[in-house]
Amino acid sequence: MDPETRTIACCISTLHRADGLAATLASVAAQRASLPATTRLIVIVVSNDPADPRPAEIVAEVCAQTGLEVILDAEPRRGVAFPRNRALEIARRSVGAGGAIVFIDDDEIATDGWLAALLAARERFGPGIVTGPVDPSFQRPPPEWVIEGRFFDATLLPTGTRRPWAFTNNVLLDASLIEEEGPRFRTDFVRNCEDRHFFQRLARAGAPIRWVAEARVVESIPPDRMSAEWLVRRQRSVGRCVAPIERDLRGTAWSMMICTAKGTVWVVFGSIRHMLARRTSAAIRARMQCAWGLGLLEGAWRPSLARRPVSVHD
Repeated sequence: MDPETRTIACCISTLHRADGLAATLASVAAQRASLPATTRLIVIVVSNDPADPRPAEIVAEVCAQTGLEVILDAEPRRGVAFPRNRALEIARRSVGAGGAIVFIDDDEIATDGWLAALLAARERFGPGIVTGPVDPSFQRPPPEWVIEGRFFDATLLPTGTRRPWAFTNNVLLDASLIEEEGPRFRTDFVRNCEDRHFFQRLARAGAPIRWVAEARVVESIPPDRMSAEWLVRRQRSVGRCVAPIERDLRGTAWSMMICTAKGTVWVVFGSIRHMLARRTSAAIRARMQCAWGLGLLEGAWRPSLARRPVSVHD
């Protein structure tokens, strides 16, 4: 292989999302059109159900249609951290220290130039981690209050903005950050925070995280997420995650003090806003703020709940 060739490994963890996986793979295959000729793109797909034949069928179809280079593996242990760690290890071995590792979810579609934008930012800002926005695509028309409240809108920041964390739905990191015995996704964290925790640890170890406004992906939003109940439960679940993350990174005393103070403020603030709300979207936003505060308090004072989602659907 040409010594100047740079290898990029794109990791996708999947579980029972056949249509989503097919669309994601097709969008990743299309990224090659905007990449330099010296860039080799590998996609690593890890199924979290070895008995499911669909991922292998989809990979075979996409490879035959596009010529995309895909490594398919399976992880029998359920939970998002296990297949992500398997993909991370395969990627680390595949790209070498000079390569890069990318994550995208199996319910997302990469827009044209997505990967090129991440790589350009990496060149501009130097080694580290780069991440970008996630735009919603509703599977059916959402209620008016969803649009009015902008509950699924992508984060808007200037390119180059420093971020405290990133998520696996749209991120690129230097493979050199992943040593053989280095950080991995913690399997004892629930799905709402194990990726945030992973990237926060890398950032605290000296890897800057930069925002790339041009590197956009589109997430498919199913109907069951377009409800006040889901949004409120989600905020409470995520709130629960903050305490164990902060406890691990900063210590028990600090995390209890900060999460207790912030949780109390958010519960009070959200309650007042809910009483004053005149519109549906404002009332739901207030309920979410209360749920966020309650989650912070639960994570701080009830460790048995801290790593568990509010509902099995979250």
